[in-house]
Amino acid sequence: MPLDNPAVSGGIESYIRLVLLFTIFITVLILLLCYLYLAIRRARDQELLSREFSYLMIEGLESERRRISRELHDIVLPRVNEKEISDMIRSICVNLMPPDFTRISLKDALAQLCLQFAKQTGIECACSIQESLDFSNLNAENQLHIFRMVQESFNNIIKHSNARAAALITRYNSSNGLNNILICVSDDGVGLLNKPEGLGMRSIRQRAAILGAKLDFRSEPENGLMVRIELPYA
Repeated sequence: MPLDNPAVSGGIESYIRLVLLFTIFITVLILLLCYLYLAIRRARDQELLSREFSYLMIEGLESERRRISRELHDIVLPRVNEKEISDMIRSICVNLMPPDFTRISLKDALAQLCLQFAKQTGIECACSIQESLDFSNLNAENQLHIFRMVQESFNNIIKHSNARAAALITRYNSSNGLNNILICVSDDGVGLLNKPEGLGMRSIRQRAAILGAKLDFRSEPENGLMVRIELPYA
């Protein structure tokens, strides 16, 4: 069939248009995929930088806690004669220094933290730690992050809640099929009351980010606050 035939010529033009449209479509698709890849990579880089910054901040904070505790214990405490003040300084030193997780388990450290909180404040504190819970797959640094998050949650109760009762629940959470570790610190106080987030909550957020944990602050006015931390077990 001759090429100058209108039917043939029209068919070739339609084919060329389809090829051009397909080429444009593929080009746009490739550009879109490149943009999405760069956006995802940028977001991941920012997340890594944020985690690294959080890690450095927390590391500096722990170093400063140890330094202050040593100076209080070695320099200030020997010069104090009043028993009440001396006991107070010892309590501060204990709170500042991290537990030795080579000698005490995280479960025992958390149980002692509850007892210490109740003794210090007079606030009734229920402590429920699942017996089969195993933190041995976590290194001492990550166990310290968990301990500090619970400790900071108790500190927030002391400072802001006006609570009469508090609770710590630590157990496996198998409801999502992942068998993660769930840690909840709750109280029956006034709740957040639209207060700006303080250093304590920011510290908890930073430690949760380092651990890759899911963190929620659940509160209703006059109905207390729950700090809910869900840790990936593996």
